[in-house]
Amino acid sequence: MNFSKFIQDLKRRLFGSEAISSHKGSATIIVEEKPADKLQISATEPSKNKRQPYFIQIGFDFGTSYSKCICRDVMTEKAWVHVPFRNSAHELPFLIPSVIIHKDGILYLVDNPAYHYPENGLYHLKQAMVKTALNQWDDSVLTAYKESIGTTEPDKIRDFVEANAVLYLARTLGEVRAQIRNRMKDFGILPEDYMAVNLAVPVADAEQPEVNAFYNQVLVEAWGLADELGDCDSISMYDLELLRQKHSVKEKHYIEEACFIYPEVSANVQGFVRSRVSSPGMYLFSDAGASTVDQSVFIFGRQNHTEHLVYLIGRVLPLGSSNIERLAAKKCGKLDLQSLESWREKKERGSTASELSTAREWIFKELRQGTEATLAFAKQKLYVKDQLNGIRVIFGGGGHCEYPYKAAVMEPFSGQQFRKAIRPDVVGLPLPRDLEIKEYDSHWMRRLSVAYGLSFERSGLASFTYPKDVSIPELDEIWNTRKIIADAPSKDEC
Repeated sequence: MNFSKFIQDLKRRLFGSEAISSHKGSATIIVEEKPADKLQISATEPSKNKRQPYFIQIGFDFGTSYSKCICRDVMTEKAWVHVPFRNSAHELPFLIPSVIIHKDGILYLVDNPAYHYPENGLYHLKQAMVKTALNQWDDSVLTAYKESIGTTEPDKIRDFVEANAVLYLARTLGEVRAQIRNRMKDFGILPEDYMAVNLAVPVADAEQPEVNAFYNQVLVEAWGLADELGDCDSISMYDLELLRQKHSVKEKHYIEEACFIYPEVSANVQGFVRSRVSSPGMYLFSDAGASTVDQSVFIFGRQNHTEHLVYLIGRVLPLGSSNIERLAAKKCGKLDLQSLESWREKKERGSTASELSTAREWIFKELRQGTEATLAFAKQKLYVKDQLNGIRVIFGGGGHCEYPYKAAVMEPFSGQQFRKAIRPDVVGLPLPRDLEIKEYDSHWMRRLSVAYGLSFERSGLASFTYPKDVSIPELDEIWNTRKIIADAPSKDEC
């Protein structure tokens, strides 16, 4: 199905050609909002009710430590930050812990964003999904999952990781849907009222078909179970399995239409590419999260009012900020959960304890080398090698800070990839004008930029080309811009 054309045709039928032109680059699919497993396309004329149908696009940033969410009313182009009811008293109330506790066959959802390492916790669920999709069963991120169920059998590990992912996304998205209905009291009165969800995956993972497919499978199932699990605080593995089996035999086609996977860095820069300060060119994006630093080099272009991103390279480096407390704890010889929590709190306070300083130095060295490699991979794909000299840098992620993250990324621009040292511009992401956010909360955007980008309806998101689809040019195709020094003139020519 041509999704973009399909939703444009429905929008024209419902609202006329003026609605299409007034929402350029954004289109609406109109469906009937029933229980999530019974979504159906409505081919009827719109209701005679006074208002237009709602189309709410959910942008969900599935984070390693915390997830974030922004919702958008597509018809009015107004967006707002999702804040769980129970989080309103916290400093950063929009943070949704990405941790599940497993004890005695019961799965518990963690709600307190202030506590990162609960006992019996299953951490880094997002990374566990990637390693599971790639059958990398010996990866350390899966250790806690193996120990939790007492087995190393791949099929059982896969089932366990998948169950946790479905529960986490279903419960969290169910809360989001409930808040939307609370905000819009009449949501669902019109059969055309509709919700959809976009979820991001790092470029390096998204271009691997098995990872993309696994994420999509889990998201579709979670979206179908969202209303049933939205108020779930705990559930037994047995009851969850029964619920999943019951849902699996139901119609999924229209649920799939509501779910979309999109590269994380593309979502991160949506606010930038749509802003007045954006300009075509080459960019290095470095996103420091809890578990990893996701880096991409891309070329941004615009033609006929359409944005496109060409990725030269996408890499996931295991150097996220949680490694700082882990290395500090390891140096002390105590890797228990209490020790990790203690070192995390010290890190967040900016402690200069020697253990933390040593950890930061190690991260700096590894990230500097990793960034050097990222730039080298990108340079290989350039026809004009000196094009790299015009690169600009964008930073993002909840773990980003001056040292070690910014300092490590900027140092390689004085390295061997450049004939002479350069100092690339660092591009800031502007505060969106269409987002309901108080001025004193503007610092939230450092963590919300991915969710914000995902809040745009999918046909309005910038198109992209994956790194695997950009080939390395042959030697005779490369344009070398080095100056050619003419032979010295002969005496007869003088």
